[in-house]
Amino acid sequence: MASGSLVSRVLGIVRNALLVACVGSMGGTSDAFQTANTLPNTIFILLSGGVLSAVLIPEITRAMARADGGKEIIDRLLTAAFGLVTVVALIATIGAAPLITLFQLRGASRDLGIFFAFICLPQIFFYGVSAILGQVLNAYDRFAAVMWTPVLANLVQIAGMGLFLAQYLGAEPPERWTPPMVWLLAGTATLGVAVQALGLLPAFTGTGFRFTPRWGWRGYGFRRPFKVAMWTITALLVGQAGGVVVTMVANAVAASARAGGLEVAGYMVYTLAFQIFMVPHGIITTSILTALYPRMSRAANAADTEALRADVTQAITVPALIMVPISLAAVALAAPGVKVLTPSLSPAGVANLALAFALMAIGLFPYGLAALQQRYSLARGDGRMNFRFQVVITAVQLASCALALAVPPQWAIAAICLGQTVGNSVAALAFLWISQRQLGGLPLRHIGRLLLQLLLASVPAGLFAWFLVAWLAWLHDFSWSSSLLALGAGGAAFVAIFLVLAALLRIKELDALWARLPLFSRWARSEG
Repeated sequence: MASGSLVSRVLGIVRNALLVACVGSMGGTSDAFQTANTLPNTIFILLSGGVLSAVLIPEITRAMARADGGKEIIDRLLTAAFGLVTVVALIATIGAAPLITLFQLRGASRDLGIFFAFICLPQIFFYGVSAILGQVLNAYDRFAAVMWTPVLANLVQIAGMGLFLAQYLGAEPPERWTPPMVWLLAGTATLGVAVQALGLLPAFTGTGFRFTPRWGWRGYGFRRPFKVAMWTITALLVGQAGGVVVTMVANAVAASARAGGLEVAGYMVYTLAFQIFMVPHGIITTSILTALYPRMSRAANAADTEALRADVTQAITVPALIMVPISLAAVALAAPGVKVLTPSLSPAGVANLALAFALMAIGLFPYGLAALQQRYSLARGDGRMNFRFQVVITAVQLASCALALAVPPQWAIAAICLGQTVGNSVAALAFLWISQRQLGGLPLRHIGRLLLQLLLASVPAGLFAWFLVAWLAWLHDFSWSSSLLALGAGGAAFVAIFLVLAALLRIKELDALWARLPLFSRWARSEG
């Protein structure tokens, strides 16, 4: 899973770099495309997290435990899911204009955003198909295809952007965009998502499950998952409301500053920072949680508290071993890393994006714990608990938006990014306290000791890497090649110092992690 996610995330970085070349990183065109292309994800998250993830995995695993394998129940669940994503995709596409207007785009940017949205919003259907097929595959413990098919989407979108740049000038203002330009860029974005969905069909067929559409849900025990879905949808509506406010504030601040002759970071910078932030989260934490979610659901269905406690402990400790040092390294190497990943950015764009990413990266591990909380709650059928956590995260997010309106416009996106980290950190601490009570105890002292050891090894390594990068930047102009040199030197220094300090601190969990990796296990056997 991690290998597929890694390839996909790397290609996603390439795609983002090309996207900046196509629409720019700041300005009306970038805000129009990013708002329109983010809309399908925003709406789909309500479907995926509110219905598909909340209902399908727990109910499919419950049905599979029946003597007859639960095929009829699974058929009815999938029929309802396919019908739902189709209806939502149609309604959203028809309502493209009011949806775009909601996000505070103005003038030519609004018109261009509406055009983009009409072409991008059908992605909701294909995202839905991917999620439904993926949930069935996960229930059958088949994870590889779900992580590898996004590679297909990225390849199609990269090809489309490459063709766009070969034919047109990039980063044109909104009023200069023609229909062929819009159709090429937005059309290949949607085509990529469609190819991703179709790519899951061979793996789905390989499970041996044969889907037969069946309508009607009375008398099949769907009242419980319906209640969970309603709580989860409510939680996601709260979360998406926070996301809408973030988009509105980011666009409004950027537009106001632009009217005053000042170019500041806007929604595009926030989105790019979040996409880079999601690379390590998607490769490490998402892979682990995807594998553990069906196990947690089976343990909860069987009322096996000991197994559920073991799964939760593993979902905390294993990501911590990787994400804590990655967080410190990401902060130290943010500036050269952003320059290498998005070479077309101006120095001001690099500084804005690096600051936004660094503030998010501090919260990588808490963000993973917040994601674990959601899966833990849904595995237990406790949608109300997930709702309460989402309210806390969104409240902090809204407070950060209020701060963004109060500070000078050049600091607005930084305030929003910091709000994400603070909100997830508060939720993570609350989850650890509540879950250890529900599970009859978690090894919190052990987890605390592990986090302290990781910080003692990571902070000095991060400080040295940061000073090294700053020194190299002072010696050289911050061109792409010198940024690559600084990134490589700083990264190597971080890894070397971290490993030395980790060995001195005797972090035994890292030794166990190395033993699980094929390369290290083969080396250990050869040394033995």
